[in-house]
Amino acid sequence: MGAFDDADLTGRTGGRRTSRPRSAPLAAALLVFLTLFCLFAAVAPAGAVTAPGRPTAKTPKGAINTTRPTFKWSKAARAAKYEVRVYKGRTLKLKKTGITRLSWKSSKTLPRGVSLTWKVRARNAGGNGAWSKRLTFKVRAATKAITAFSFASPAATGVIDETFHTIAVTVPFGTDVTALTPTITFTGASVSLASGLTTDFTSPVVYTVTAADSSTQAYVVTVTVAPPPSFPKAITAFAFSSPAASGVVNETLHTIAVTVPFGTDVTALAPTIAITGASVSPLSAAPQNFTSPVTYTVTAADASTQPYVVTVTVAGPAIGQSYGGGIIAYVLQPEDTGYVAGETHGLIAATVDLRGGDTLPWTNYAFAAEGVPGGTGTAIGTGADNTTWIIYQAYPGGNTFYAAYEARAYRGGGYDDWYLPSKDELSKLYDCWALGFGGFQSISYWSSSEWEEWVVLARCQFFGDGAQGAIPKSQLNAVRPVRSF
Repeated sequence: MGAFDDADLTGRTGGRRTSRPRSAPLAAALLVFLTLFCLFAAVAPAGAVTAPGRPTAKTPKGAINTTRPTFKWSKAARAAKYEVRVYKGRTLKLKKTGITRLSWKSSKTLPRGVSLTWKVRARNAGGNGAWSKRLTFKVRAATKAITAFSFASPAATGVIDETFHTIAVTVPFGTDVTALTPTITFTGASVSLASGLTTDFTSPVVYTVTAADSSTQAYVVTVTVAPPPSFPKAITAFAFSSPAASGVVNETLHTIAVTVPFGTDVTALAPTIAITGASVSPLSAAPQNFTSPVTYTVTAADASTQPYVVTVTVAGPAIGQSYGGGIIAYVLQPEDTGYVAGETHGLIAATVDLRGGDTLPWTNYAFAAEGVPGGTGTAIGTGADNTTWIIYQAYPGGNTFYAAYEARAYRGGGYDDWYLPSKDELSKLYDCWALGFGGFQSISYWSSSEWEEWVVLARCQFFGDGAQGAIPKSQLNAVRPVRSF
């Protein structure tokens, strides 16, 4: 029968032939496998298909411009078709099934300016596959704005008012606005009129920007020609050096106001003038009579002119001001003797005490016990006459070492009308000293007024505390002369 080698069926031991038993476990396992295979074949339908794999979403994502985007994804294993879904939050905004390619363009317009998400999955006869991871995207708002508007020749840049959608451009004087070529920068799909197109800007011109969604925004462009250049012609400074005074220039009214100190002679003042322009007339530093307003005319380089009216005002007198050989100690008031309405009068005090501050008797010792003929006054304005009568009485004695004579002999400032102040005039000198003017001492000063009830006494005032009193005419006091203005 022989197809088997005896060696496969028998073994020899000691020359003796024996039988090898078959492997029972292997046979049993084979039997189980065949049974399970038959059972599976009986349950599973013929031609069953496995579900597709998971695709990967690619675009759109992030910020996009179009409201009808194209969705793209990677191929999924075993995919027959695909399904795309778009959401706003949890709300389904768009659904498309039965897609056979790896991309799909939406025919529905999606909203702008809101965050959207989308996902994709595959499908085949075996069912739906897993959804891809979601991608987030947002459709940008439809922009339609002019962001810059300018001319290269002549160089000019427009000012854009985005609230009113206007553009204002100022070009130099002399520009021909009938043929200007603008350079326009904008956001959107297009602008009409186009950038680079030569246009007549004699009247306002409307430029319309169209957005990607076909919406539009109009801008009104107005070109203004600058006025002709002006040549400067102005007085920028006006002053006197003697007396020191600076003018106040009013460029709106083209006037100049200068205030000079009380007592200034305004008939020959020489101003220092600073200008912008070619020249000024009258000339700077030329003396002028400013009793009335004076007109100065500035001429520009183009021969155009601008007049300025200069008015000089003399200030009123001020206590402590240097004037008339001394300082102003008092200005007459309506209640004072000698006051004249509309005129300015007062007292001038010498700047120093007589004889370096030495003290003197009131009158010549020979007449110290006698009253002045006719008496003396005490009011403001009586001191000059008092002094005259005191000297008249004492002169025959020949001794000039006394207050009234020395006061009259004083020549401060070159003036010869100094006198010994009356009681009330001396009081005004004390007031001046109390204000910090005059350099008075804290001692007693003579007035030119006698004591009415006892003529051997004359009135005086102690500047330490301002107290007035009367002492014998032969005693010694300080003397400060005065004069009237």
